[in-house]
Amino acid sequence: MGKTTDLRFVTLNKYIREPVKEYQHKGWVLNGKNNSHYQYIIDRYYGSTTNGTAINSIIDLVYGKGITVKGLDQESQEVANFHQLLSKKDLKAIITDAVIFNELSCQVIRKNKGTLSQLKHIDKYKVVPSIEDEFGDITSYWFSRDWQNQWKMVNGRRIAEPVQYPAFPLGEKGETELFVAKPYRVGKEYFPDPLYLPVLPYAEFEEEVANYYLKYIKNGLSLGNIINVPNSFDWSDPQKDDYEKKVKAKLTGSENANSVIISFNGDNDPTTIESIKNEYAHKQWDFLTVEARQQILTGHRITSPSLVGVISSSGFSSTADEMDMAEHQFMKRVISPIQNFVIDSLREVLDYFGQDMDLMFVPLTEKEENKNGNVIEKEKNEVEEEVALSAICDCNKKKSELDKFIDLGEEEDLESYDLIDEIEVDYNEEVSFASTGTARPNAKSSQDGEDFIVRYRYVGKLSNDTREFCSKMMKAKKVYRKEDITQLDNKVVNAGWGPEGIDTYSIWLYKGGGNCHHKWNRVIYLKKGKSVDVNSPLAQMISTSEARRRGYKIQTNDTLVSVEPRNMTNKGFLKPR
Repeated sequence: MGKTTDLRFVTLNKYIREPVKEYQHKGWVLNGKNNSHYQYIIDRYYGSTTNGTAINSIIDLVYGKGITVKGLDQESQEVANFHQLLSKKDLKAIITDAVIFNELSCQVIRKNKGTLSQLKHIDKYKVVPSIEDEFGDITSYWFSRDWQNQWKMVNGRRIAEPVQYPAFPLGEKGETELFVAKPYRVGKEYFPDPLYLPVLPYAEFEEEVANYYLKYIKNGLSLGNIINVPNSFDWSDPQKDDYEKKVKAKLTGSENANSVIISFNGDNDPTTIESIKNEYAHKQWDFLTVEARQQILTGHRITSPSLVGVISSSGFSSTADEMDMAEHQFMKRVISPIQNFVIDSLREVLDYFGQDMDLMFVPLTEKEENKNGNVIEKEKNEVEEEVALSAICDCNKKKSELDKFIDLGEEEDLESYDLIDEIEVDYNEEVSFASTGTARPNAKSSQDGEDFIVRYRYVGKLSNDTREFCSKMMKAKKVYRKEDITQLDNKVVNAGWGPEGIDTYSIWLYKGGGNCHHKWNRVIYLKKGKSVDVNSPLAQMISTSEARRRGYKIQTNDTLVSVEPRNMTNKGFLKPR
């Protein structure tokens, strides 16, 4: 027998994540060598079509139409004040970090007196923690513009030299503080893994398949090459290893789109390269591409490819139907937890400065379920035309209860009153009462004190399109006890403007219904002697602050009482389920 040919396969190396490492001499902790794991995640985001598309879709769904404050209209001053603290641009960047890295970071900027001035996003992959202290706390963070090139010198100075900043809220007056938030993960003291960690190898796999396929086409549909090296059979192993390294450096990798087989033989023929052809290659690529895509979507918990713009066959009547159902489930199980993480993180900073804001994300679309359990999707302006606290209906029927209520109220002579102040209703505390069945403003109210009584007036502007209920209440110019107003919960005074289009709802909280421009103002009358007649032009009014200054305990009400429905969430219309 002749000499046996020595064959060697040149293969690609696989990615092995470098461990998190504490640098004791520097005091910082890096996510892999030179923070390389962050860059690996970023590369998989930009390199994999499916992974990048999935992440972008999640970011858009989490952000929706931005953050607002519950109970207030998006155009209100309170919401504007919040966006002065955190701009929409910075919010979108924070959400992007939260989705890609499962953590977020921002710079906390204080005013001279120590109050919160602004929250500014700072790229999370540029921020690393200091080594934990003896109590397990991270007291500072390090920032570098480029951890991969932190030692690089330009014009005699390091352009990416790491800088240490105190962790919020441990900074001294005037210091820049960094706030970093991450969810708890077992064994992950410094860096939490992305929620889609198992996706990363498949994302890299998809990149390599794409690169390989492209080069395969450019190489004339060649799958690889055999290099026949003559007179090389008797080479020593070091000689063969050296030759193999040179070939590998020149020809291997997905960009060269071919496996290389080196054949060391004893022929006297010159070195030759033979191409390997495969007419069924496209079927192999199809299988690999579909497999990678499916694993990536599964890792992101995306049940329907159509959610990220990939057409699929699922039995739905249309792709739109499939996307609606998929998004409905995806919002509950994937998007909401991320939104809660972002809001909880922001509130941690806001609460420290005493800014108690009940934050919420405004969804891209309003969603409800009909009687058959099917999801209904409506744009916001469509929802405003339906019931929130109520749906549009025939306002001409059953008006008698409203007329009765107005007739039983007490007139007030505004020109004759000595009005010191009229105040919007206070918040928070609700008091119980027994329904009287009639409107009796001079009767005892549970909110009355020993020296004063509390009544409510329906206020706002009248216009040509003011609803009949609001128009009558405004023109009546009467005042009512809280008990008289709340008893209307079970009476039809503004038909059709209740939830699901029913005829009754809380007039006390929601006034004339969705998008109503009216509210309740509180009026406090001082007693002269042991009683007061609100009909009398001599009845004296004082403000809530004045009453409290005199030692009177004024009970507070639900926050919605003094808010016009148009300034509530969804402009007072029914919240989506």
